[in-house]
This record gives sequence, structure tokens and C-alpha cells, in this order.
Amino acid sequence: MQTREETGIRPLESAEDLFETRLEAVGFIFHGNLPVAKGKGSSSAGTNLLHFARCAKLEKTGEGETKIWFRSVRVAHKHLDELLGAKKWKWCKLCEKEITQRVLDER
Repeated sequence: MQTREETGIRPLESAEDLFETRLEAVGFIFHGNLPVAKGKGSSSAGTNLLHFARCAKLEKTGEGETKIWFRSVRVAHKHLDELLGAKKWKWCKLCEKEITQRVLDER
């Protein structure tokens, strides 16, 4: 995957990258297993999760998982839907509650 800073997407290639990104607490972080070939080897949505950058559950991510930072939720949704498919990733449960509450508070 190419780094696309101008579009707000950046792969996190080390534990230090993940730590620094979480410290900044800006944006969203995906972690999971990407399909090896189109339509093959993809994992379930339960193992492909999107989090707010500050989510405490990110501390438990596996070393072998792909991690990607996104500047905005729109960019994340579009990219993950194209990369994995709409049903092959989901929000972390804690983050999903927070985003739902934000939407409700804006009404």
C-alpha cells in the first residue's frame, strides 16, 4: 500500500508508529487482516476493526495485524469498503457507542 498523506491515509508499520499516532489522538485507526487475493483469505468483520485513535482497546492489537491510520471517518469508510468490502469490517464496540452518542448529541 502506498502512503497517501494527501488523502489522509497512512499505514502504521511499527509499534512506535501506532504509539505516536495514538498519542496525537487525531483520526481513526483500523487493525485487522487484509485479504491475500481478491475475495480469498479475508477474515470476518469481528477481526477487522475501526477505532478512534485514542481508543484503549488498540493496546491489545496483534503484532501481525495490518494497521492503517485515517484522517477522517469518511475516508476510512470509503477505503475499507473498497479494500475489504462493506461487511468485512466494523467499528470497535466502545467506539461505535461513542460515535452513536455524538450523532445523537448533534440533533
